[in-house]
Amino acid sequence: MYALAQSLAPADLEVLADACAEVGLTLAVTDPDAGGHAAPPGARLVAFHRIAAAGPDEPAAAELKRGGGYAIAVLDRISATEVLAAVSRGYSFTLASPLRRERLVETLGYLKTVTPPENTQVLTLDGRGTLSSPAKSAPVTEAEAGLLRLLAGRPGQIVSREELGRAAGGEDVNKVTSVLKQKFLDIDSGAKLLKIPHLGFRLVGTVREDTH
Repeated sequence: MYALAQSLAPADLEVLADACAEVGLTLAVTDPDAGGHAAPPGARLVAFHRIAAAGPDEPAAAELKRGGGYAIAVLDRISATEVLAAVSRGYSFTLASPLRRERLVETLGYLKTVTPPENTQVLTLDGRGTLSSPAKSAPVTEAEAGLLRLLAGRPGQIVSREELGRAAGGEDVNKVTSVLKQKFLDIDSGAKLLKIPHLGFRLVGTVREDTH
């Protein structure tokens, strides 16, 4: 596994390099303005992106996540407004600059521990109402399928209860998500449905539709 750093300040980059070395991660550094460098082989665990350093072409969290792993926004200062804005845009976590080595080691170590193999986070939803992981399958209701499709169409984003309720045909969102969480476990999936208090839910993983 490796970590990606993008647009970080030199001091933050140095601290991140030390933290990655301690937890056994390769660190790749890219500069969007200079065309970047090729990512190392292997699975990406996390991508760090400094929000304040970005210009009009700032990559969205979804773009960073297409390379795999979590997207972490590095903010010049932490405030409730800025954190909410970053999370709403799809960032998995936020950290304040200057980065602290102890916090980075703790965060990276935790993510290495809880992150399942990449292939287990990819699910397939077919037209017959079956949800499948690479290992197993389980039937889903129309409400569950509708809710999953909405979340899958907003990768990494928080989706409100109201929108999820409409996608689930008016069924209780708490009940539908609770059942889906259990089905994720039943089919040995690494995908997760995360409840964000007072905001909604976010899908960790990928749902692909099979229309055949």
